[in-house]
Amino acid sequence: MRAFENSAAMQAIRQIEDSPAMRIVRDLEDSPAFKAIRDFEESPEFEAIRKIQESPVIKAIQAIERHPFLDAFSTVADRITTGHGALTFAEAYEWLEDEYEHQQSKGASDSLNGLQQTVKERASSAPFGVLSAEFYLNVIFALFLFYLSQMSAEQSEEQVLARMDEIEQTVSSELAALTDQSYGGTYLVADRPVNLRAGPSTDHEVLDVLRRNQKVQQLETSNQWARVEYFDYVANETRKGWVHRRYFVVLHDGNG
Repeated sequence: MRAFENSAAMQAIRQIEDSPAMRIVRDLEDSPAFKAIRDFEESPEFEAIRKIQESPVIKAIQAIERHPFLDAFSTVADRITTGHGALTFAEAYEWLEDEYEHQQSKGASDSLNGLQQTVKERASSAPFGVLSAEFYLNVIFALFLFYLSQMSAEQSEEQVLARMDEIEQTVSSELAALTDQSYGGTYLVADRPVNLRAGPSTDHEVLDVLRRNQKVQQLETSNQWARVEYFDYVANETRKGWVHRRYFVVLHDGNG
């Protein structure tokens, strides 16, 4: 034992224990900051954080991170013009909330299931176009977030994934619309509502009024006028008409 205590290895260990670095570590362990950290680890708040980390919602999100749908939504993000996707998402979430309240007002036994079925049916009957595809992909993403917000502690990540799997075909078809169709010039209505007309002049009939920040897609041009189409998500149909181009901000010029 004496030989071991006097060995080079033990002398090195004692030198480390007596070093300035180890003294700093010992001082830190006795410091108010470390005491506060230890107190926090034993507090109800820290226990709540641990429970959240182990909750079904967090597990569901972690499972979604490994799910193929994450790649699908990444594709959506790439296709939607940078900086303006939030406009479509806001419309989608607003429509989803209204539809959910409608389901509840009808006394549906499972409003979320009814809401999901409505989304699938409307998406399948919507006109096959870029703007409608963007809208319903945003609706599907909003539906997932909406469902997570409504989850109870008894529900599991498997149930979340099962619901997502049920709308896989809807996601696939909407992505196909974005991939297969040419992505022409896309505009945003700039400062104020503007008239949508039947032809390229103010002499033509007003068909509708485009609201501020509405996204439209160019079909053709005539001098300073553009024939555009937009997706009316309330009526679930595509509308077309002519607008003077001075009222637009160019989001995508169709050339890449």
